[in-house]
Amino acid sequence: MKCLCVMYHYVRDRLDGMEAGIRGLSQSAFESQLDALCEKLTPIDWPTFANWRAGAGNIPERSFLLTFDDALSDHAEVVFPILEERGLRGVFFVHTNVLTEARMETAHQIHLLMCKLDIDGLATAVERWIGRNGAGIPFDLDANPIDAQRVYHYESPERATLKYWLSCVVPLDVRARIVDDLFADHVGDARAYASKWYLSWDDLSMMQRGGHAIGGHGHSHLPYARVTAADRERDMRRCASVLAEGLGIERRPFSYPFGNGDESIARSCADAGFVNGFTTREDWIDASGDDHRLNRVDAIHVESLLEREFLCSQV
Repeated sequence: MKCLCVMYHYVRDRLDGMEAGIRGLSQSAFESQLDALCEKLTPIDWPTFANWRAGAGNIPERSFLLTFDDALSDHAEVVFPILEERGLRGVFFVHTNVLTEARMETAHQIHLLMCKLDIDGLATAVERWIGRNGAGIPFDLDANPIDAQRVYHYESPERATLKYWLSCVVPLDVRARIVDDLFADHVGDARAYASKWYLSWDDLSMMQRGGHAIGGHGHSHLPYARVTAADRERDMRRCASVLAEGLGIERRPFSYPFGNGDESIARSCADAGFVNGFTTREDWIDASGDDHRLNRVDAIHVESLLEREFLCSQV
């Protein structure tokens, strides 16, 4: 028995305006992928998955579990009705500062700035900001091209190197200042944007009542590999506390922001009370291994993985 855990982010038709450049699945592409998954595999919900992993139940021979990261309003407005119509259940991972502070997450601000300014324009704006405010910060997009392409393998080299520098190189406090300033200058009020960009408590309550699992995605969506153990533990526990206060005490899973769930991070996740921890390491999940270092496959790779799986099974 094994399970394919599929990871989604943006799911919406974005045809007009600045958001047309957001990378994600259209509604029709999402529905087509669900058709393909249901044709070849058997859907399960998270309680069934968690019980199987705990040795308290079984799953079909080849199963799939749907997961959705980043607390995007897409998930209530587009995904939820589609899943309801099909009788499917998913896991929705929430970084909880969008609920307590109405804050626009830095990575999403970067996505919108890329749409607004394009890559060259954003790179120029960042370089100018550093010239005005950040003496001594090296802005070298050519320093880590291999690492950038490994992390952002689905992006062009230009997008990958800029995103990598902003996410993995520049100090986090400086990154926040750069992105907040540029977002205000070129896109608008981040708090106003956050109010339409993310799920609300009403959305989450509706989804939980409908049998979907609401999991943690950190409180502040921190890249845990770049912060201290104390900071990441505090962030995970804050996330668990906010979800318990708003949605009740439940068993919940967790997905690691930016996908990194090494052994130390996984232990912090378990200590914070989360039942499972999901990475972005791409492979099937079987009954063995660490419950807090589970594999997931990005939606953009699902079709090719299914082709390989069923081609091999026929040989």
